[in-house]
This record gives sequence, structure tokens and C-alpha cells, in this order.
Amino acid sequence: MTEPQRSSRGEQTWLGLRPGTLLALVAIAVLLVPLSALSQPADSTSTGGLLARLRSTYGLSQANLGEVDPTSETMRFATLGLKNIAVTLLWDRASHYKKVEDWANLSATLEQITKLQPNFYTVWDFQAHNLSYNTSVEFDDYHDRYAWVIKGIEFLRQGIAYNTREPRLLGRMGWFIGQKIGKADEKVQYRRLFKADDDFHDRDDPDRTLPERDNWLVGRQKYRAGQALVDRGAPLKTTPLIFHSEPMMTAINYARALEADGEFGATAKDGWKLANEELARFAERDISTSWGVPIQLRLRESEEKRAAMIADELETLLPGQYKALEESRRAALTDEQRKALEVPQMDRNEAQQQAASVAESQLAVTWKMVARQAPADVRAKAEELAREYTEAQERATMIERYRDIVNFDFWKASCEAEVTEPALEARESTWRADKEFEAARLQSAKKAYEESFAAWRKVLDASKVLREDSLTADDIAEVVGRYRKLLEQLDEPFPTPFVLQDILDRSGPQP
Repeated sequence: MTEPQRSSRGEQTWLGLRPGTLLALVAIAVLLVPLSALSQPADSTSTGGLLARLRSTYGLSQANLGEVDPTSETMRFATLGLKNIAVTLLWDRASHYKKVEDWANLSATLEQITKLQPNFYTVWDFQAHNLSYNTSVEFDDYHDRYAWVIKGIEFLRQGIAYNTREPRLLGRMGWFIGQKIGKADEKVQYRRLFKADDDFHDRDDPDRTLPERDNWLVGRQKYRAGQALVDRGAPLKTTPLIFHSEPMMTAINYARALEADGEFGATAKDGWKLANEELARFAERDISTSWGVPIQLRLRESEEKRAAMIADELETLLPGQYKALEESRRAALTDEQRKALEVPQMDRNEAQQQAASVAESQLAVTWKMVARQAPADVRAKAEELAREYTEAQERATMIERYRDIVNFDFWKASCEAEVTEPALEARESTWRADKEFEAARLQSAKKAYEESFAAWRKVLDASKVLREDSLTADDIAEVVGRYRKLLEQLDEPFPTPFVLQDILDRSGPQP
């Protein structure tokens, strides 16, 4: 039997270990038992320990997030627990390469980061943008630039494979395919190359589910795929309103691209019908808000109508009481406050501004105030109706604010107007006029421009929203600007009165 040993200090030791060290080793051994049970990995015969079961429940294991990359897993094991330090150093290096515009080393560094952080959204987005936007412009030939744009898009496809529950990556792929190809300076060449890119479409759509290879339609398909992920419960870590508006905007861009390519008649009409369908889908979708209450953009008008009906019911229940409260509050204003209200807001001095502000707050009357003063026998009903009125009004206001963010009313009016014959005629006449002007056929260009203006007059007379929106005014001002240049070459005066003068006045001073 091994005898305990004594240290030089007289302490008893066992196998040369001091009591404190021995206790620490025993504690470590004891702790390894629950730690082993907690961290046991899952396999074909067992669900594993608690951590493995939690990863499975919340979809956090690599198999739940997307494909497993053996190289990535090996690199992470090779860092021996120092992955975060390695990633920090690599991001610092990537930032340096971006500053000095060393795109080759930046690309290689970001590739390393993707191996260490395959489930980090930012690195995929950053690298794809680098390839499609930064690296591509370094080449003179548009064929080479297009090839690098596609490299960035393919990089996003790789990221999607490793992050199958990340709708933002699908959204970014939709954006690159739509915006980078469809709105670049070389968009005519890019759109043509994209349609002829068999390699891309064989990978992207092997079953040929899309009848056309238009970049806007393919981009729309990616957004729709991202929406489907969200609808199945995938978390959306971006603004829902903007994310869900993209299929609508992509369809609108598709219809506009058809007309820019000279496609009119039934083809253009079908493009705008698709835009209308996407707008309707967007309007019917539940959108989460900062108020914690989901809304549908299409319901503003119905909420306003509901508020008006409740107000009528309250007026029937409490006839004249709303107006009486307003008049009593107005009668209670001081002379100073009345005089301040009579001064235009821009002309008020500081004292008048303060007096007018107090007066306006005193004059503010709500149905809740009226209901609180209602007779006892109808007060409960009046207060309930006032609550419903306030709820309808607040919801309508909330929807209005969200509609304003995406300019929903303008795009709704545009999609509705663009399928009409006057709008189709206006677009086609404008396109024909521009082509004739470019070919120096001035008289035929002049005639086509004037035909487009007459058609636009019909469109705008039928739509107050389009008539009053600055986007419409700016678009028409551009066309009129080309018409002015044409008249200068013909040495002819600009017509007065001009058929669209009210629209031009909204776009600012004209030459």
C-alpha cells in the first residue's frame, strides 16, 4: 500500500500532490460528468445532451442552418478555441485591403472569413457587393464587368446554401440581379448577356420554371423565395415593410424595362398587370409595426370609412355636442390668443408662436372629451363608440405613415393608370419621339412628342395622385426638356399655353 508522503513543509501528500491540488482535480473530474451529459452530440441512435437538444429545438445546429462545409468545420477546429480572435484579425485585414483598393487580397481574406463564419450574414453581403460593384468596375470590357457581377451573385448563392433560413440573402440576390444588371450604365448589354447566360440559368433554374430569362423576373423570384421563408417562420432581421415591398418594385421595374426596350401593346400591358398583382399582394400582407400591431396597407380607406361612420353614430347619439364643445373652448380663448391665431404661422414672432400653440391645444376637441360629458343614460355607449372611433382613426393614421414610407399611393396610382390606353399611348409616343430625335428626324419627333403630351393630359386628368406627385412632374419635365431642345434646333418657340404647364410648374423653374 502506498504510504502518504510529506512535503518539505510537513504537509501530507499523495503521489506527490498537495491536498489543495488533489481537491481541484477531484472537482474537475466530478464536473466532467454533468458537462459530458450536457454536451453529448446527437447521432443516429440518440438525441444527444441538453445542448444538442436545444440546438435542434431552436434550429441552431449547422444542419438546421444549412449545408455543412467540411473545410469550414476543420478550420474552426484548427483555431483551438481562438476563432473569434482569428476573425477579428481577418476583418481588420479586410478593412485595410478595402481602403487601399487591393481587391484580390480583400477577396481572399473575405473567403477565409466565410470559412470561419459561414452563418454570418454580413460577410456574404459584403463580399458579394465587393465582387459585383467594386471589382467589376476595374475592367474595361463590359463582358468582363458582367462576369464579375455574376461572381458576386454566385457568391450570394453559396451563402444561401449555408444559410437556408436567412431571407435577407435571397433578398440581396434579388437586388443584385434586378438593380445591378437592370440599372447599371451598361444595362442594355447586361440584360442581353443575362438572358443568354446558359451557365447561370442552368444552375439557377434547371427545371425551366421561368418562361423568360429577364433579370427583373428572376430578381422577383428571389424576393418571393425570401418571403416564403419568412412565411414559414424564418426570422427577418430587417425592416419588414421595405423587404416585402421589393417584389412589387421589381415587377414595376420589369414593366418599365419592357417599355424602355420598345415593347408596347399587349406585352407592356401584361407587364403592368403583373405589377398590379404584386402591389395587391403587398397591400394584403400583414406588416409588423413599431407599435406592435400588424397592419395591412390596403385597409387605410376602410379604417377611415369606419371612423366616419362611428362619428356619424356619435353625432346622432349626442347631437350638436361636439360643435358646442368646440365653440365653448373657442370662447374661452384670450384676446392675445385669438390675435395670434389670425397671424400667418410664418409671420408670427416668438410670443405669438407660444400663444398660438397654447390656443391650438385648447381648441383640440375629441369624441372622447365629448363622450365624458354625455348624459348618464348614454355615457357608457358614447364612451365605447369614442374608443372605437379613436382606434379606427389611429389605425388609419398608422397605415398612412407606413404607406408614405414606400410611396404606396403613387405606385398604386401608377400601376392602375399604366394599363390604360392613354398611358400606353403616352409611353409609346415618348419612346418613338426619342428615337426619332436621336435619328435627327426632327419633324416626326416633334409630332410624336406632342402626341405623348396629349395622351399624358388624359392620364393626369384621370388621376389626382399622379397629377400632384413630384415624381410625375420630374419625369415629364425630363421629356419636355428634350422637346425644348428639339424646338431650338427647329428654331421654333415653345408653345403657350402648354398642355402640361400645370405639371411643369410643380417641377420647378423652367428655362
